[in-house]
Amino acid sequence: MYEELISEGITDVNFMGINGYQYIDDSYSCMICDNLEACTNCEQVNTIPWAQDYDDGLNCQNENESDCEALDEVGDVWDLWDVSLRDFIILDKQGHLIVRINLTYTNLDPESTCGENYQTIKNLILNAR
Repeated sequence: MYEELISEGITDVNFMGINGYQYIDDSYSCMICDNLEACTNCEQVNTIPWAQDYDDGLNCQNENESDCEALDEVGDVWDLWDVSLRDFIILDKQGHLIVRINLTYTNLDPESTCGENYQTIKNLILNAR
């Protein structure tokens, strides 16, 4: 979808992934498609930035002190945002939450559900601009 938006001239939308702390030791090579030959799910190298959440408590200070804690086996960002695996979160330009959609339960594949989920999510992104 990101590549599609860029090809349509929409350049003020950004995507990024944040790997959960509990998955820090798991391979994410095929998640980010950095080795096309080794991954059957990849057609091209992923251009979306990928970050790693940590459980060090650096984000759990000051106004966030009551929202997360260090060394609880859940990453600080995932704690702060109450993230579940495969959550897709759309923010507006000011960083306010627009919607959270879990992609495990909402198939984003444009070939399934007649593309309705894909188009709905794309419209949410466009409306958040």
